[in-house]
Amino acid sequence: MYKPMFVPPQENPLLQQTVYALLPGLAQMIANIRDVHVAWEDFAHLEALKAHRGILTPNHPTGADPFVVMWLGRMLRQPFNYLCAREVLVGPKGWLLNQLGTYSVIRGIADRESLRTTRRLLAEHNRKVVIFPEGEIYEHNDTLLAFQSGVAQIGFWALDDLAKAGKEPALPLVPIAIKYRCSDAARPAIEASLRRLEAALSLTPKPGFGAYQRLLRVGYTMLGALETDLGIAADEAKELRDRIQEYRRKLMDRVARAVETKVDTRQSPADQLHLLYNDLKTWVGVLPETPSEYDRVLYRRRVEIAAPLFYDLQRLQNFIALTGDYVRQEPTAERFLEVLGRLEKELFGEVRQVVPREARVRIAPPIRLEERYDEYRKNKRGVVAAVTGEMEGAIRGMLQELSKESTPISLDD
Repeated sequence: MYKPMFVPPQENPLLQQTVYALLPGLAQMIANIRDVHVAWEDFAHLEALKAHRGILTPNHPTGADPFVVMWLGRMLRQPFNYLCAREVLVGPKGWLLNQLGTYSVIRGIADRESLRTTRRLLAEHNRKVVIFPEGEIYEHNDTLLAFQSGVAQIGFWALDDLAKAGKEPALPLVPIAIKYRCSDAARPAIEASLRRLEAALSLTPKPGFGAYQRLLRVGYTMLGALETDLGIAADEAKELRDRIQEYRRKLMDRVARAVETKVDTRQSPADQLHLLYNDLKTWVGVLPETPSEYDRVLYRRRVEIAAPLFYDLQRLQNFIALTGDYVRQEPTAERFLEVLGRLEKELFGEVRQVVPREARVRIAPPIRLEERYDEYRKNKRGVVAAVTGEMEGAIRGMLQELSKESTPISLDD
């Protein structure tokens, strides 16, 4: 249970100015980001909206993404508001983010207070609100989770509010693509990470093994331990892909049974995980505003049951990348480091490899929701789905263009 359940945005202009002034150093120190690059013709799409309200919709590959969007605000010389998960707004970091205009949402439930605040910021205060439409951090920069339709829906609700208030019903939705690229040599960090993982797993060096073979060997070893935990008889003759698929299926089925839901096998592995995570949060729910003692008892029981299930899903996320031959499909230093990071997170509880990086940003022409408003009023669900698809397509296309700037790497060395 969160106290308070909802954290409203705060305005601290002096702190905002200080953070903007120190942002390059803070981004390097905290998020390992040396620089942010955005073409001026792209930035012009954002600059043209400086005097207007809007919804900014970046992809969300890492926890460092808010630094990148804040950097755009620094370039624009205009603060944004940010919608983020309630669990992020805790401790000193949460306090700082809140003072910079961040407010909370409890994912997986109908958070009415968060929704009301978003609509107020857009329709009454004419602010720019940053909402990550994937809803989760996926840790793989070249792929996207399915976008949540709630972002476009919020935009159309804000248009309803503007119309009722007699204001100009204008609301641009701005797709933003963030791509991270190594800004220093990655080989030393890859070698050091592989050695750490091999030592922790008591794997002796194999003469002639290249980096990718060593990565797969680490993955096989870790997966064998996970299979044992889940009661799966390890079959070393099977391909790694098949073993991970079986492990994923059994673990997801176990979580789904516990919360009386089903895994949608039509979805990609990453989206299955995302949807099941939301189902689990919905099952836990929240306490009523004035709970009885029995309400508290039932809620504590659900939390106790859910805690190990959340942990299992977090561990499963570490192996999603290996399932689809993520590194083999496009051998880049960035992808290799992403997968190593997930394995380190599983084994050590934290990512230990660090390579300085820079963010490459693309900004698409805005999607003018007001131009779809009349059609929306006739076919709300269809138009929301169409706008969501257009937003996702724009970001996916920009990421494909940005992928050309990745750092190629040989898997055999």
